[in-house]
Amino acid sequence: MENLPNEINYLISEYVYGCRKHNQIIFNKESKQNFLKITNKCKKIKILGKYICQECDKKAIWYLQTMMDFSLVN
Repeated sequence: MENLPNEINYLISEYVYGCRKHNQIIFNKESKQNFLKITNKCKKIKILGKYICQECDKKAIWYLQTMMDFSLVN
């Protein structure tokens, strides 16, 4: 991928990187820069002993929060 232009490397990186918690595929300086650009909103948090992304897993966090609120009411 070193011979490809930056724009094409970035497009390929968009398909590879979905979240900051999946960072095993960084292999050179350009891929690291693309990874940081794509995942700039991601924040890894620990809930119930498992790491999840605060931005990418919004629905799961909302569902868990709703269940906790519902259990406190009843």
